[in-house]
Amino acid sequence: MLQQTIEEQERYRRWHRRTKRAMTPRRLLQESDELLYWVEECHVQQIRIIPGWLIPRLMTVLRHAHPQLPARLGRERRPEQVMEIIYDAQAALMEQACLSRGPAQVIPLFGRLRKRMLKEAAL
Repeated sequence: MLQQTIEEQERYRRWHRRTKRAMTPRRLLQESDELLYWVEECHVQQIRIIPGWLIPRLMTVLRHAHPQLPARLGRERRPEQVMEIIYDAQAALMEQACLSRGPAQVIPLFGRLRKRMLKEAAL
């Protein structure tokens, strides 16, 4: 029992440290993958209600994904329904991740040649 409490506190500390970093869509996708793993484990182990320590982490991901998702979760804690909501959150986060990335910087292949050509053109 004491060991379980220590592990829960360690998980909370790890989560608290991670929340201090910027929550980008990619990080939120990684977090949603981890949450999905735990919810699937609950389903496989035939646990009818997901553990309480997952709820704050889940709500953080849902809030960042879409403003209506936390309300859709409500008091629902059955693994099957929670997995569906996580899938919807991942879809929203994937779209955000694609939109947040800008075009890549073009790296000139022949930098010196281009500079020389620009100098010659200026003369």
